[in-house]
Amino acid sequence: MSAATVMPAVPTSIQPEMETSVPEVTLWELIWAVSEVADDEREVVATVAHMLTSGSVRVIGDIRNRAIRFA
Repeated sequence: MSAATVMPAVPTSIQPEMETSVPEVTLWELIWAVSEVADDEREVVATVAHMLTSGSVRVIGDIRNRAIRFA
């Protein structure tokens, strides 16, 4: 018999949040938070666009299932 013990997987619901999920925010919250630290509106737009397209945040609320296109 092997001395190794197989541990059962920890259910996702009790794993630390930072390891398993992407922050969920409204579009307003995201824009507000970025505008607090950005130097100008162009930086806000660029940062929000990057965060949305990279998947580093998840938008919740009325527009959560809408496609956002960036020109």
